[in-house]
Amino acid sequence: MIRPLIHAAAVTAIFAAGCVPTGPERAAYLTLIGNDTLVMERMEFGEGYVEAQAIIRGSRTTFGEYRLETSPTGEVTGYTARTYAGGDATGELLLSETLQEGGSGPVLSVMRNGEEQTRDFAAEAGAVPFIDMLHWPFEAAFRRQAAAGGISDAVTTFSGRGMRFEVAANQDGSRSIIHPSRGPSTAHLDADGRILSLDGTGSTRAYDLTRKEWDDLDFATLGAAFADRPLGELSGRGEIDADVGGAHFVGDYGTPMRRGREIFGSLLAYGARWRTGANRATHLAFDRDLEIDGVVIPAGEYTISTIPEEDGGVLIINRQTGQTGTVYDEAMDQARVAMRRDALDESVERFEIRVVEAEGGGRIELRWHGTVYWVPFTVR
Repeated sequence: MIRPLIHAAAVTAIFAAGCVPTGPERAAYLTLIGNDTLVMERMEFGEGYVEAQAIIRGSRTTFGEYRLETSPTGEVTGYTARTYAGGDATGELLLSETLQEGGSGPVLSVMRNGEEQTRDFAAEAGAVPFIDMLHWPFEAAFRRQAAAGGISDAVTTFSGRGMRFEVAANQDGSRSIIHPSRGPSTAHLDADGRILSLDGTGSTRAYDLTRKEWDDLDFATLGAAFADRPLGELSGRGEIDADVGGAHFVGDYGTPMRRGREIFGSLLAYGARWRTGANRATHLAFDRDLEIDGVVIPAGEYTISTIPEEDGGVLIINRQTGQTGTVYDEAMDQARVAMRRDALDESVERFEIRVVEAEGGGRIELRWHGTVYWVPFTVR
């Protein structure tokens, strides 16, 4: 039977482990994006449950508390989640989710902006909630899998869009957790499924997670400190709208911020393809044919990505459009042209793409931190 879950302001959220043979175990995560604090999580894993709370600094600061319970075989028997504005549970209640018994089976009751809706609930054994930017559900899944004999090739979720995350073993013993649209993060696990660290630089968010002791994160102090200090958009969108050499250029691209990180050769490895922005693929359209280093690019809309190198690299112009930046089909390449690299006299915090006038035609410029990669073009 599914029981309505009781709110506990001091603790917050339970999840089903059902695989921890000893008493409850407490831990915490700290997630940074560059030198900025992004997420703080604390969780308690016990016999058949996990309790968790989190402070998330996104476009606004929010405080979340969660409780999920499962049976010994992994079926979800209870779930509640509450999200508040600000750094603690005294703020405005933004979202509440509660698993309840319905007339013909379990339903999830969702209260958002004062309006309540219910929907039928179904979850396969071992499924966990998907909560954007939080990782305690993944550890809960990994702990159960480890107790059952070994980490599997996927983590399934039951909230949000019910996404499935592929999990792949790497040669160094780490695991790649692959978001369906944002790409892979690399997790280091211990033999019992604990997440010891997580490197998200392979994903669109490029964050780093480290495991902490429960007492390392003072939520009362942190919640008060960050309540009115959200980070804003992690990666906004930039637009290109320029007339150069008789051609009109329009484009759309993600604008990640540096946040104290070393960029080229560090965050962005030399020799590896970069989506050249964030989230949705970078799109560029022009209404006249261009010539770049003797290669003619017909007028039209394209996506662009790059392979940065210390001495230049490659600009990739691809005919596929409408996709996210993690999707790339080499067979759709229209052209690959050599990039030049120069140092800038300024440090660019937010990545930007420019199309500008230059001697003999124009330049497509990619500017970030103290570097500009560029290609020259002429309009035909």
